[in-house]
Amino acid sequence: MEYFPWWNDAQRKLADEAKKVTDEILIPLGERCAWKREFPWEGLGEIAKRGWFGAQIPAKYGGRAEEWGVTGACIVLEETARAGEVATPLLDTMIGGIHQIIHDGTDEQKERWLPRVAKGELLGAITMTEPYAGSDIAGIETTATREGDYYIVDGKKRYQTAAAAADIYMTYVKTSDAPEDAAKYRHLTALIIEKGTPGFTIEKVNDLVGFDGMYNCYLNFNNAKVPIANRLGEEGAGWLVMMSGLNVERICCATGPLGWMREAIRYAVQHLQRRVQFRQLTGDIATNQFKVADMVWRLQLARLLTYYAAYCADLGKETPLESAIAKLFNTDSGLHTAIEAIQCMGGNGVTRFYPVERIMRDAKMAQIYAGTNEVMKLLIYRQGLRNLMPDLKVPPRVIDDELKIPMPLGKLQPRKAVSSEDDALIVLAENYQVNPGLHMSMEDIKELLDVSDEDLNKHLLSLEEKGLVGLYRDRRGAIALARATYKGLAQAKPLEYYRYIPAWVDKKDVF
Repeated sequence: MEYFPWWNDAQRKLADEAKKVTDEILIPLGERCAWKREFPWEGLGEIAKRGWFGAQIPAKYGGRAEEWGVTGACIVLEETARAGEVATPLLDTMIGGIHQIIHDGTDEQKERWLPRVAKGELLGAITMTEPYAGSDIAGIETTATREGDYYIVDGKKRYQTAAAAADIYMTYVKTSDAPEDAAKYRHLTALIIEKGTPGFTIEKVNDLVGFDGMYNCYLNFNNAKVPIANRLGEEGAGWLVMMSGLNVERICCATGPLGWMREAIRYAVQHLQRRVQFRQLTGDIATNQFKVADMVWRLQLARLLTYYAAYCADLGKETPLESAIAKLFNTDSGLHTAIEAIQCMGGNGVTRFYPVERIMRDAKMAQIYAGTNEVMKLLIYRQGLRNLMPDLKVPPRVIDDELKIPMPLGKLQPRKAVSSEDDALIVLAENYQVNPGLHMSMEDIKELLDVSDEDLNKHLLSLEEKGLVGLYRDRRGAIALARATYKGLAQAKPLEYYRYIPAWVDKKDVF
């Protein structure tokens, strides 16, 4: 594993150990479990005795967070992912309540669960998805009704990976039907529900396209009696508890594909360096070299995205954009790399005698869990624009007197006083010259005109009534954008104002 410059000595040592253990112990165990479709208990024991479950848990509770942190968790997850499903229960435990217990749990809750998780004695699972609530997680229907010192939980969860093997379940339930609570996301509550709770059972174990041997389950809650002492945070604060853990969850989920890509690449290269066709190595064929190059740059970029996000998380920074980008890019690249590796291997690639076909199946599932990649794109759009907003403001432009083309102003000119609605119309007409086809926002207009919001609205409404401007209104009905109509353009300026004929055009061809 390639180190990053910001890794500390403990993280570098962890990377060396994780690679050695994965190569020598976990990969053979993982292959055997995959063929026999067995849960990887032996592999988890190897992970537990090395303390890797405690990568994010503070030392006072038996973990190594101060030395390893989120970066250390990613190092372990990247390496163990090369061993197949051995890594899956480790991932589920790391995202199945650890962060929430650390940040939202009471001292008693931390003492009760974290030391045992750090030792690998307790496996965790995160239970969010329901039959009728997937990406719309705020719409969950599983309820918890308070009765004395307990919550009575009723409902169902599904697609809980490794759930039948887990001991503690990070569960989100609805505790309020009030529309005003739902509108403010105050209708959910976070509970740790333990295996063995009366009324809490496995309804179904899914047979999935990937994750062979994993207990991916439907869970049923039928009057399940959960102590109030198992609640994380306040009642109604479940959404905040959930959101607090999602960034780290997505960083961790972005890490598995790194190991998958490394395995896929090494089997592809093995074939390309040993397969002879047309009296040459298939690795000497340029199209195959292009495939390997594509796999390598994707792996390198994916690792940079992941470990930068992990480093930021270790510094205590919120990483909604970084984690969403890493999850989106890495899972897409994991699937792409597996498919290209199979293509390099030919028929061998689609046999179960090599792990690449399994990687392809697992990678497809990774595009769906921890928030679908379509949801990641929505998050990136919203958060990305918010982050970039200070740099997205386009400088004002005006028609240059000499060149007769739009030129940016280095500095805003003094705003023009408004004497009538005609001043607003002229500004809109000038914008037609500078930004043809685009409306102006209210802020754009006010950068050029010294006018109050009230007066500007009055002028624009008057111009609209006369058919001189077209207005675009937001969902509240407020004027958001304005433009001059063709009638307005004709009234604001003479036709010659809008003409622009480059010097290279033969004048006799212009009419």
